[in-house]
This record gives sequence, C-alpha cells and structure tokens, in this order.
Amino acid sequence: MNYRTTSCNISTPHSQVTLNRIDKSKLMSLSRGAQTPAEKKIVMNIDCPTSSIGNTVTYWFNPIGGVSTSGDGIVDNMISGATAANNVGIFFKLAGSPVIFYDMDKYNYKITNSSMLSNTISMTADYYRASDNNSDVTLGNVKAMLEVVIQED
Repeated sequence: MNYRTTSCNISTPHSQVTLNRIDKSKLMSLSRGAQTPAEKKIVMNIDCPTSSIGNTVTYWFNPIGGVSTSGDGIVDNMISGATAANNVGIFFKLAGSPVIFYDMDKYNYKITNSSMLSNTISMTADYYRASDNNSDVTLGNVKAMLEVVIQED
C-alpha cells in the first residue's frame, strides 16, 4: 500500500444551503419532482495535486438520515414534530437527473492532464412533495443533509 501526504480535496462556498420559502399552493400546483422557484444550485470544487494526473476521481453521495421511498435523489425531512412540514423532502439532482445515492461507481472522471486537476460538480437541491393529497402535505420546516465522498484511485 502506498500512502500520499496529499490527495484531492472537495470544497463548497457554503456548507449549508437554505432554500427559499415556497407556498404550499405553489408546491401543490406543480407535478411531483418538477423544478420549483425555490431550487438552489450547489457548486462543489474538487482540487487535486499534480501527482494525481493519470488517476481517477470517484465521488458519491450519502444522505444523512436515509433515503426516501419516493425515488432516487430524494431525502425525507429530518425534522419531526409540530414545526416540521409533512410529506415534503429535498430532491437532489446532478445534471438534471436524480442523484443515485450510495453508488460508488456511477460518478467519476479520469485526470488526463493538468487542466483537469480542478473540476466543478454542480448539483441542485429543491423541495419534493411526497403526496398528491393536499391534506397530507403540511406547512413547516424541512431539513435534509447529504455527505459527498471523494476517492482517488
């Protein structure tokens, strides 16, 4: 086994992203999974040392608190109780497609030259309603957390 003192780093300008508020009527008027006016872009920068040229960077996404049964890319609300929105989660997309959680093979790129030592991953976070029944969706706070892991091979 070889050990390196430096490897690739991932960073983002904000470790916490706050979505704008959305009216329940607006959320209910959109089809489930549709982009809402509250969608936010999340930019992550991967920076690697020159010794990484020729290597492959793999990254994957792990939701904290578990995935939703509603589909790929969706994390259920971590908040419960009187202040929580019910049947509302957060929908994470990468290049317009739902993020596939825990997939350690899906997202990667090979660093073939020095211009690839810095790379940007852009994803979005948006509200997702888990029910079409108006009375099932309630007002309140929504919280979801996502861990991004990178590995250099």
